[in-house]
Amino acid sequence: MKTSRLKVLPGGAKGKSKVWRSFFRAGAVILALFLVWNSLGYLAIWAAEVTVAAKSEVVTSAPASFFVLRDECLLRAPAAGDYVPLVEDGAKVRKGQVIGRLEAGGSSQPVWAPEAGLVLHSLDGSEGGFPLQAALTPALIEAVAAYIAVPPVPERVGPVQAGQVIGVIVTNGGYRLLTGLTFHRPDQRQKIEAEDGTSYTLVPRQILQVQDRFWALWDVAPLSDALGRERVFSGRVITNRQEAVLVPSRAILVKDGVQGVIVLFRGKSVFNPVEVVGSEGKEVAVTGLAHGQRVLTLPWWARLAKRWWLK
Repeated sequence: MKTSRLKVLPGGAKGKSKVWRSFFRAGAVILALFLVWNSLGYLAIWAAEVTVAAKSEVVTSAPASFFVLRDECLLRAPAAGDYVPLVEDGAKVRKGQVIGRLEAGGSSQPVWAPEAGLVLHSLDGSEGGFPLQAALTPALIEAVAAYIAVPPVPERVGPVQAGQVIGVIVTNGGYRLLTGLTFHRPDQRQKIEAEDGTSYTLVPRQILQVQDRFWALWDVAPLSDALGRERVFSGRVITNRQEAVLVPSRAILVKDGVQGVIVLFRGKSVFNPVEVVGSEGKEVAVTGLAHGQRVLTLPWWARLAKRWWLK
């Protein structure tokens, strides 16, 4: 009886199963990566910050410096001596009120207010130089620009000579404002907001262009006492008012060259085109959104996600 010896040949069924297992593992990895890649969009939506659109009035403005032209009544020393104010700067005084005294040779002489208004004892050397009815000329613009560029420091007088200016009373004759702007709206009233929070309507009187700036002389309603005592104050010129929605600036996306935001509509993410009309810190004002829409601000890594989920 013959016996046969069996030999194990390499490969066979066991070798084939190893190959198939390798293919299966590679396919599982590829499938997992595919699922993760395609789920990034949903993860981005889930991790997004939600802002509910609420329409409000959005104001755009431009900063400006306003130079005050006012009716000033100059106070002059009736004699030589030391002038001593008896009222504070900016105080309202009535005509005939004692506002200071002049001391000389051991005696004193009262100083009365010749007009009613706001009294100023701190002088900048420009008293009477910018009258209320001054015409808008290149010379006036040059003087105002120089004052704004290097404003003098007001000081109180001490020893004075007869006839020297010792103070000024800003009367109730009204005010005008002069300002240089980079834009021009002829024959159009302008709204401004002053640094103290007050708002005023300016009525244009004269406009003169000097190089790239438009210098405008405006009539203005009575200023507050705080502004009436100043030569220059800062503020903002209101350039536009319109209804818009404030959304985070990070919410703005660009799809196919169009600016917009992602909103939730019936449970789905939808690209909604918008127009940016202003900015305010980390927010932008946009039009094109309805009141109550939910705007999504995606996390930074959302840019890695495919955009097929944007409808």
